[in-house]
Amino acid sequence: MGAQPDPPQRTWLSASARYVGRQLVLPIVLLLETGHRFGRFLLRTEYKVTGGCGQRGACCDHILMEWSPMLDRFPILGRLALWKLTRFYSFYDKGYSWEVQEGLMVRVLGCHALKDSRCSEYRTRPLFCRTYPEVPLTGSPMVLKGCGYRFAPRDGKSEGLVQIGSSRIIR
Repeated sequence: MGAQPDPPQRTWLSASARYVGRQLVLPIVLLLETGHRFGRFLLRTEYKVTGGCGQRGACCDHILMEWSPMLDRFPILGRLALWKLTRFYSFYDKGYSWEVQEGLMVRVLGCHALKDSRCSEYRTRPLFCRTYPEVPLTGSPMVLKGCGYRFAPRDGKSEGLVQIGSSRIIR
């Protein structure tokens, strides 16, 4: 995969503006996280999360952002989405996509904030880091290979879990 790129160089002014911006957005992110948890409580999914974080950093080293075909059709939208994630947060684009299920493409990102398998910006991390792992309303849930989280069906039957990591890489 190659070496991790260096974080973008930030002057004290841009670093300060980024810090203030993230602090201002934090209450909105916390409100959205609360709504997400409440919605997950109200809408009973067919799976429940079991296990816990093994603090291996796999989910931070391979952040999977759903990549709609619309983002390929209109590249300005894709660049805008990646700009927000790479400039406002500490992510970097790894430059490739995975097809994790038939027709479901994800863009693979990495995180500069990952230090010794721990997040150095834990308090102001983005919403999709806060709500990992995501339990879909329908369909099979997916986790990265080696992740400590597991999903168990609510009805007690064992089903196959989709593990991401053995899928096709698309450049």
